Amino acid sequence: MAEKGSIPNVEECKRTSLASDDESSIASTKEPTGSKMADQLDFDTEKQPFDGVRDNSNAIGKAHSNQEPLHSVFTSRQKLFIVTMTALASFFSPLSGQIYFPAIPQLADDYHTSTGKINLTITTYMILQGLAPTIMGTFGDTTGRRPAYVVAFTIYLAANIGLATQKSYLALLILRALQSAGSSGTIALGYGVIADVCTPAERGKYLGPVAAGIMTAPAIGPTIGGLLARFLGWRSIFWFLAIICGVYITAYMIFVPETARKVVGNGSIVPTDWWVMSPVQAFHARKELKRTVVEGRKEELDEKRNKAVELAKKRKFKFPNPLNSVLILRNKDAAIIISFIAIGMTALLDMLASMPILFGEVYGFDSLKVGFCYMPVGAAAALAAFSNGKIMDWNYRRWAKKLNFALEKKRGTDLRHFPIEKVRLQPLFIIVPIGVASYIPFGWILQYRVHLAVPLALQFVTGFCMVAMNNTLSSLLVDLFPEKPATASAAANLVRCWFSGAMTAALSYMLAV
Repeated sequence: MAEKGSIPNVEECKRTSLASDDESSIASTKEPTGSKMADQLDFDTEKQPFDGVRDNSNAIGKAHSNQEPLHSVFTSRQKLFIVTMTALASFFSPLSGQIYFPAIPQLADDYHTSTGKINLTITTYMILQGLAPTIMGTFGDTTGRRPAYVVAFTIYLAANIGLATQKSYLALLILRALQSAGSSGTIALGYGVIADVCTPAERGKYLGPVAAGIMTAPAIGPTIGGLLARFLGWRSIFWFLAIICGVYITAYMIFVPETARKVVGNGSIVPTDWWVMSPVQAFHARKELKRTVVEGRKEELDEKRNKAVELAKKRKFKFPNPLNSVLILRNKDAAIIISFIAIGMTALLDMLASMPILFGEVYGFDSLKVGFCYMPVGAAAALAAFSNGKIMDWNYRRWAKKLNFALEKKRGTDLRHFPIEKVRLQPLFIIVPIGVASYIPFGWILQYRVHLAVPLALQFVTGFCMVAMNNTLSSLLVDLFPEKPATASAAANLVRCWFSGAMTAALSYMLAV
């Protein structure tokens, strides 16, 4: 397996470089993996060749040849590190969206305006939260994950500093939108990274931490925001976000390698552009270069360099086109999946958005106590993200064994003749009805001022079910569009955020009446 820093050993270099010679000819004769729905989309496949598992698999239900390249040369520990950093990156957008929920009354007092107008900053945040990933997702798929992450977090850091120092409602509104534009692209990029390094057989396990970051943040964000607003004032919320962003992006730029398959293939190709390569990756690349020269493996070295140059030529920079994500919605199956994601997450987010006002009126809670009331949802989100990933992997293994389908965790798997839709969706026939049943009585429970334990219990169940549903459907979407995972995830995020923004605006009006 690969040496630390994602530089493969001699045998792996020779195997991957030899196999890559035939990669383009294989890709030209095979259909894409996942389902046939990807074929229905009008993507320019000649200029933007598929980068998913298609290029690494050519057998259905049979053992793969030893000459076939690995799906990823990253070791299990390297994958775990990459996924952990990806999960932390995905944590920022939902955290920033809800962290100042408990401070809404303070903001309204300071700006001498209504809570309804402050809630508009949530709506504008969600609008950009939907639009930004369509740009960043396409940018990450074509240029590389690292440049996209660096651009996103630079914008996010600047916006947080501005929010901590601004003194007008208009500046708050604009900078919140800019904050969203910076952080929101990381969600689509995260699903792209998972598709880069993980095969479908292990995708559920690695999607769990990313989904945990995305879905736990809206729950624990208000708790953190309540504590900061109570003891340090609402401006401390944005200073806190700026500080943790600075720490994260520094660590990311130093340690995390590039994973985009159009840039590094399965991880064995060293990027030609310095800004795409991490310092650690560059160090190990130079070390491997010296070893190759000393051992006289000039032919192997030239072969890898030619492959890197070839990938760089195919990877011409184009300004990201948000319409690439919208095109996915033309497919009816994808549209149905994305609609379910949007409805489920809107229901959960509106429940969270109503708590500062309703819990204050019904139970007389201040911002700190309201913040603590989000903890059950946070616990449920974390539990669902990890447990549901194991359930998905278990069901995948069960069906693979039943159908005598090759279970590959190191090499790509062609899913054209595998019932991936049925495999992913089966657990939802139990999870979704339970979630709906726990969500419906929430309003009546508060109307009749039932004991606090009851709405918190309903939040826990609803949070668990909705997060599990989101995790499952997002995984299915990546399975169906392996050639453009970040773009597909961006389409789901676009619909979810815009629908949530509209419903949150309507909710604010309903609560104010």
